Amino acid sequence: MMARLTILLLSFVAVQGIFAQETGIPSGRRPSNTISVNLLGDGANVSLNYEKLIGINDAFFITARAGAGYGRQLTLGNDSLNLPVYLAIPVHVTINAGKGRHFAELGMGNTLNAGNVDPHYLYYLIYGYRFYPLNRNNISIRIFGNLLLNKKDDFHNLYFVPFGFSLGYVF
Repeated sequence: MMARLTILLLSFVAVQGIFAQETGIPSGRRPSNTISVNLLGDGANVSLNYEKLIGINDAFFITARAGAGYGRQLTLGNDSLNLPVYLAIPVHVTINAGKGRHFAELGMGNTLNAGNVDPHYLYYLIYGYRFYPLNRNNISIRIFGNLLLNKKDDFHNLYFVPFGFSLGYVF
């Protein structure tokens, strides 16, 4: 009887250990730095960004991101080569909630545009999905949307794309 109880107890502990490994990693051990390339979104056609993760617990973290990008209005009917090129400097803060490597993202961002464009300052809400790895030296993926808060009547030579894709290296 005692042997059966011991085997049952050891089996229970082993199963709990297996499931505990699948739920994620302890807070503070997730990689906290990312270098990424954004395609569209954030007021630029392409941008290079640095992001810092601030872990709250296994299911929540905050990110702060800053970058520099290239912008040019993309049009089908006009000659887009004659439109001005501008420097976009996107910055954002988001909170991410999820489990393991899959997270929903919600936050606020803004972009400073330097060049012959109006407005020079964009601000927007951010929502999206993020795949964030558990270990260093891996790839992160982010698919996001931007809900622009500026008045669209003020736009001159600037076309804001309300969605984007990000591919990053986590370290």
